[in-house]
Amino acid sequence: MNKSVALTSLAWGLFIVLIGLSWALYEYYGIPMVPYIALGAGIILIGLNVARTGFGMRLSKFSLFIGIVAFVIGGTEMMGFYELPLLAMIIVLIGLFIIAEAAASLRKTK
Repeated sequence: MNKSVALTSLAWGLFIVLIGLSWALYEYYGIPMVPYIALGAGIILIGLNVARTGFGMRLSKFSLFIGIVAFVIGGTEMMGFYELPLLAMIIVLIGLFIIAEAAASLRKTK
């Protein structure tokens, strides 16, 4: 297994554990899951890209962007600043990222 696949597998494993723990906390204590999942997913994705650069691999702008957004959304929801539908916001941000990447690619080919 190469390092890239191993890092990706590690990140997915951490994400699954995060969802399971968040679900258990919700079931047992009634603690809302979304802010913790968003914050944890952000930390996992940012950490994945830090590890990639540490191993000399190219970082993924897409996963880094999603990680930063998830971290900010989770942190602000935990502090009670605002509550937005997380999944809808992530879908919109993914679309905007794809549009920005396509626009940048079109500008480079001129």
